[in-house]
Amino acid sequence: MNWEAITAITEIFGVLAVIASLLYIGNQTKQSNDHATASSEVEWINSWNQILNSWVSDERTTIVLQKGFESFRNLTNPEKALFHMRIGAMVNHWLLAKKLDEKALISKDILKESTKVLLSTLTTQGGYEYIEHDWKLFPGGAELWDSVNSAKGNMPTLTEMLPWWKE
Repeated sequence: MNWEAITAITEIFGVLAVIASLLYIGNQTKQSNDHATASSEVEWINSWNQILNSWVSDERTTIVLQKGFESFRNLTNPEKALFHMRIGAMVNHWLLAKKLDEKALISKDILKESTKVLLSTLTTQGGYEYIEHDWKLFPGGAELWDSVNSAKGNMPTLTEMLPWWKE
């Protein structure tokens, strides 16, 4: 066997080794990305549940939210502050979901369902009064305001879906 044949064979083995390495790295990267997405989703869902749990954390909060869903304008200033903190946390968390979606760190289904919950909340009479006043406070608020206006009357509100949220 001559040196040219030996060189050609070693080059073939070298190419195969590079291809095998690239396939391995690609697979490891995909697994790492899948793990990061799953981890982000679990963390996001847990914190979303904490936000929703804060709505029923005590009777006063629940009553203020019920009153606020009927009419934000009729709340006292302390009640408006509480309503703002609870609903504002939901809006901010939804904005986080949008950013995670842009980075493919959360599934489109989670974003879609959280959007439905948010819009059903903001299209209640009081939710609409609230966001009409406060949309400018949120990054991306103009887009949110447009979404709320598009959804109003075209989807059930939170209080229509879950009547116990009515006062």
